[in-house]
Amino acid sequence: MFKSEFHHFIKQFDAAAKAGNIASWTYGGRLLLPGEDASITVTSSRIIVAIDNGPAPKPHPINAFVADHEARIREVTANDLGSHREITIAGRWHDNGNETQSFEPYLTRKITNEGAAETARYNYEFFGVGGYRFGIDFHPGVGGKLAFETMTAATAHHTDYSHLRPGLAEAVGLPTGVVWYPVVACKLPFLVVEHANRIIQRRSA
Repeated sequence: MFKSEFHHFIKQFDAAAKAGNIASWTYGGRLLLPGEDASITVTSSRIIVAIDNGPAPKPHPINAFVADHEARIREVTANDLGSHREITIAGRWHDNGNETQSFEPYLTRKITNEGAAETARYNYEFFGVGGYRFGIDFHPGVGGKLAFETMTAATAHHTDYSHLRPGLAEAVGLPTGVVWYPVVACKLPFLVVEHANRIIQRRSA
């Protein structure tokens, strides 16, 4: 869920634009921390924890983290579970820099009892609702390809560490990309762009 393919984004963006029921064309961006992709899926009967799109291994510390906070997680999702059969909170399991790790949420995916799915910015008041760091205002009529190229360029601007010495960005845990989402919830899709990882991979090749 956390990864977003560009062609899928373009298709969804164009479909939403064509429908014409968009209240705002503004996208917000949150810097994406380095770490493992992680998700917490809540249903009425269980909580499922995943790392990098697979079940979290039993020794992984995220399991203890979720167990310690299960009551609070269930409390903040209780109202939505009345009308939804599944709620997934997607984010990153990352190092805090002081020999501890934690979960940073970015998106939620809610599936209604009828099976309809919606992905939006994380807004439960539990892990902390991070505001957007910067924004882009698109005008009606912009196509998905241009929107994708604009957000990709903006991500590169904010997370290009090619001027830093090799290993510094990784050592201090600088953000690897940006999670882009419509500021006003609507049919416009989210987009995850990771720029720094490509630089790091080229340097280590």
